[in-house]
Amino acid sequence: MPGIDAQSFDGNIIQTELEADCGFTPEMTQLGLVAQATDGFVVVHGSDKDRDGFSDADISAIFVTFAETVSEFPGADSSTLRTAIQQALAGMWTPCSDVMASPFDERVTAPSRLIFHVHIPGWGFEPARIKFKTELPAGQFCGLKWLTLNGASCAPFSFELGSQCEVEASYEYALFIRASQDAGSQLTRVIIDPKIEVTPPAP
Repeated sequence: MPGIDAQSFDGNIIQTELEADCGFTPEMTQLGLVAQATDGFVVVHGSDKDRDGFSDADISAIFVTFAETVSEFPGADSSTLRTAIQQALAGMWTPCSDVMASPFDERVTAPSRLIFHVHIPGWGFEPARIKFKTELPAGQFCGLKWLTLNGASCAPFSFELGSQCEVEASYEYALFIRASQDAGSQLTRVIIDPKIEVTPPAP
């Protein structure tokens, strides 16, 4: 039996085709925010749909409110924390009401900028950040880079990716996270396997 492709599991090896310039203007910015409760992950999704497009200041304010809310509920379970976060962010974005198989799943319905943000002590994204496990049409995902807000890099906690949203499909992908404990003296790689569901807008 052939061995497993080790590079597929290497969080330092980026899928370079994802770094290509997008060449389109996103119609929407979607945010996926990740925290941890006592009984598992909390992931909340929202966008600037039906709002003025998010500015750097808007996204920074969402991140700050998210972090403050998580800090206000130490020891909370996922249901309690998710409810608190959704209430705190209600006036700042348009929440996503989709119920997907995985809390990390994304649904894209317009050309979009996807932003992933993790707020868990000792956790940050690895250089690869995201890898697709299924074949991609050329150029459908692009512009992979660390998020920059107000001129400052948000690495390794936040990154962005563009989606052209031209082909209806479901794409399996992996998020690569570097997790530490004991003040960083112990490190491991966490790979999370969700999907991005793409549904292009009607012509």
